[in-house]
Amino acid sequence: MRSPLFNPEARRRTVSITLNAELVARATDAGINISRTAEEALARAYEAVERERVRQDLREAARMVDEYVALHGMPFEDWASESPADADHAA
Repeated sequence: MRSPLFNPEARRRTVSITLNAELVARATDAGINISRTAEEALARAYEAVERERVRQDLREAARMVDEYVALHGMPFEDWASESPADADHAA
C-alpha cells in the first residue's frame, strides 16, 4: 500500500481564491460543495506534479546508471554471464 502524499485528516485552512461568479452561482444552485470540489481538484493536480517529479527522478537515475556503465562497464559482469542454474550450483 502506498503512503498518501498528504494527510487528508489535516486541519482545514481558509484561503481566498478568485472564481468565475456565474460558475460559483450555478455550482451553488446545483448543490456542489465548492470547497470539497476545489480540494479534490487540488489533490489531483498535486498528485500529477508529484508523479512527474518521480518520473523525472527515475529518468535521471537511469541516465546516471547508463553513464556509469558506459564508463566502467557492467558491474558484476562475471555474474551476468552465469545462468540461473549455474548460480544454484555455486551456492
